[in-house]
Amino acid sequence: MKKHFRLSGAAALIILLTAIGCKRTLYNYPSNPLTNYYLPLEVGKYAIYQLDSLNFYYYGQLDTLTQYLAKDSVENSFVDNAGHTSWTVVRYLSPATGPTIWTASETKTVTPSSQSIEEEENNLRFIKLANPVQDSFTWNGNSYLPDNAYQDYFDFSASTNMYLNAWTYTYLNTNQPFTAGGNTYDSTLTVLQADDSVHLPIITDTLFAAKTYWSETYAKHIGLVYRHTALWELQPRTSNSSAYKIGFEVTLTLLDHN
Repeated sequence: MKKHFRLSGAAALIILLTAIGCKRTLYNYPSNPLTNYYLPLEVGKYAIYQLDSLNFYYYGQLDTLTQYLAKDSVENSFVDNAGHTSWTVVRYLSPATGPTIWTASETKTVTPSSQSIEEEENNLRFIKLANPVQDSFTWNGNSYLPDNAYQDYFDFSASTNMYLNAWTYTYLNTNQPFTAGGNTYDSTLTVLQADDSVHLPIITDTLFAAKTYWSETYAKHIGLVYRHTALWELQPRTSNSSAYKIGFEVTLTLLDHN
């Protein structure tokens, strides 16, 4: 019995050491931290974008395209309740033409770790980047979102844009060049968050149609260089009402950074 006990203990020890070794191999990524692909988290760092925003208003035919300059500025850092260092990033907006006059628009909190980079904005929390950085790696970047996250702004239907918390983020084209705003960035990665549509292209306004698309491209040592988002629906024409769209499209293109 003693011999059997000792052999089992040795076997268990080998298994334990092997598991520990495997765990260290699986989760340690010191050579390429996620912060390499994010806006440098230092006070005073900034990125300036061209922001094109197309909005479709409730129950109407009005499509409004607005253009701005958007500046994301790292303002300060703090330690959160969990002991993690987080950073405050303020977005400023300025008219796209005429004098540049920055006005604070919104604030987000960025929390990096060895496994992910999270953003919290307007009480919505996103896992923007996750390890390992390689093509086809997936994760649920919207797992913290509630159902119908945009219900205060748009009356999306259950069949399309209500359940963002079910999206699967996927890495594409890691360490590949990408051109945006006339500039080519040598080493980038793209995060495809969603790509779906219903009855597109639109050939008749008597059918419901929708587009769900969200893609972000990050350049190494720079951060976000391009984002395109389209979340909208076409409510079809009926005998009592005209067809109309609800939702939005937003494009961000990097112009400058320090």
